[in-house]
Order: sequence, then C-alpha cells, then structure tokens
Amino acid sequence: MKIKKNTIFAAIAFMMLCSCGGNGDGKSLAEGASGDMEAYEGGDVNAIEQARPQIMVIPADQTLKNFSALKETTVDGKNFIVRDYKKYLLADDSFPRLASFIQDAFNNQNYPLTDFEQTLKQLETQAATDLADGLRQDAKTQLLQTAQPDIILEMNYYKSSSLTSHDYKNKNVSYTLTALDAYTNKSIATVTTSNIKGESTTETIQNDLKEKLPSLMNDIQKYFSDILTRGREVTVRIVVDGESNVNLQDQSIEGDTYSDWFMDFIKAKSVKGACKMQRNSNNELYFVNVRIPLLQDDGTQYGVYDFTRELQKNLRKNLGLQSTNNSQGLGEVILTVKGI
Repeated sequence: MKIKKNTIFAAIAFMMLCSCGGNGDGKSLAEGASGDMEAYEGGDVNAIEQARPQIMVIPADQTLKNFSALKETTVDGKNFIVRDYKKYLLADDSFPRLASFIQDAFNNQNYPLTDFEQTLKQLETQAATDLADGLRQDAKTQLLQTAQPDIILEMNYYKSSSLTSHDYKNKNVSYTLTALDAYTNKSIATVTTSNIKGESTTETIQNDLKEKLPSLMNDIQKYFSDILTRGREVTVRIVVDGESNVNLQDQSIEGDTYSDWFMDFIKAKSVKGACKMQRNSNNELYFVNVRIPLLQDDGTQYGVYDFTRELQKNLRKNLGLQSTNNSQGLGEVILTVKGI
C-alpha cells in the first residue's frame, strides 16, 4: 500500500512539474520555506510542493472610502464597517483593469485565481437565500467565504493633478498593493510607490508593477511554503450554549473534563501540537495560533471546515455532545456546545 501511495504522489508531482513552465528556473514553491526542509522534502507531501496559493485581488478599504463606498455604522453600541463593492465598481473603471493586469501576471506563473467581480455576481444570486435564512454578514466576510482564497491582494491607490501649469496632463499617482493571509489577515508583503508621474493612472501603476510583482511573488511563495510545512494558522473558540446542561469543567464519560478533552483533540489534530490557549472558563475555551494541516495524508486539501466537521463528529461519537458550527471567517472555528 505504501508503494502504491508513493507512486501516486510521484505521478502527481511529475505532472505538476511539467505544467509549471512559467519561469523556467527549476525552483519549487517549497524552496523558500524555513526549517528542516530535508525532512519535508523526504516526506509524501513533497509530491505536491508545486501547489500554488489561490489569489484574489480586491480594493482596499481606503480606496472604497475614496469612492464613497465605505461607511461606518453603529449597532447596539458596536462599530461596524459597511463595504459597498457594487457601488465602488460602478464608480471606478481603473480597478478592473489593474486587477486584470495583476491576475495575468500571477496566471503566467500558474497561480490559481479567483476573480473579484465574478465572485460579487455569485454573491448577488445568494443574497435572496441569505435574507430568507436570516443570515447577516459583512460584505468582505461573504466575499472571502465564497471565493475561499489563500492570499488576498488589497489594492489602494490615489492620484492628484500636477500643479505645474505646463505639465497639467500628468498626474501624481501613488499606490500600495498588500498581500494578506486571507485566514488570519496578517500582512505578508507590500509593494508601494509614491508620486509617480503619468497621464494614465492605470498605465502608470501597471508599468511600475511590472518591476515589483516578481519580488512580491517570491515573498508570497516563501510564506505559503511555510504553511505547507507548518500548517495553516487558525483560531478555535468553544462556547457553551446558554441553555446547555453542560459545563466545560464537568467530567465527561471518558473521565477527563470536557475542557481537557477539547485540549487533547486540538493538540492531536494540529501540526506538531501547535496551539496556544488564551481562555479557559466554565463556558468558553479559546485557542490561537492553532496550526492545522493544509493537506491530509492522501494529499487532498484539508481546511477549517474539515477540522470542524471532525471535531463535531468526535464530540457526538465519544462524548454524546451535540454542537453547532457558528464559524464565519475563513480562519476561525466557533463551535457552540448545545448539550447531551
């Protein structure tokens, strides 16, 4: 069985290597990862080291605000940001061209892409169903949940006309392109340039990006290689329903407290037991820096949904506990324990 498994992985790796003729330098995506790469490359996961992170280009909040497509509102004393992506796209004709240019550059290097505009159209078809189900989510949360990107590239740019009378056609263009981990919102790398002169905002930014995108790609490559090695970082929050007959400090049928059972499960399912507990009370457990594997033993994708599903299944099977999945963001697990 082991021989068959290795043969399958080798075949997958060969096909991926043959299809990655983008840069022709023979470098793999795993090459930039830190740590014990000999052990990593000697394992089965080496067969899929050419896997690319999925990319999506979206407008940054500041750009939305510049086009009056972002506002803040207060509900029950809490501040929320409301993003109107549809209004923004109708007002700005430069972003679609900039996003297309960036996507083409990543596509040439065989990165999988998710298109911002197409995802918005998909969300519009879901809107009626969501309202009927009583779902209320932030537009960005909906966008990321639907597209499921690994990395988001946030584009922020602004322009101002030159004050020099004889150079009135030229504009001063500034922009920032930030690569963020879609699961943690952590900044990976940034490309930024200020006060470039040019007649066309779009062409001016594109010409500057031609030189700077390769470096950005290298930073993304290194970051994603580390995820392949160390696992994807998520948060896990276990809360007890207000009407539940369970206390997390109660003893389970297996002998340990429910809290201890959750701790053992999370450590066992995270990469090398990587996790950090921040809160442990009668009604809540909260873990940060939980590293879940990106791939299962058979090489298929493994994510937050798979982790949560496995957690719920084991709760029912081993402890007889019912639970609901209340997760919203890509990188968070929120599980509500209903009771026995």
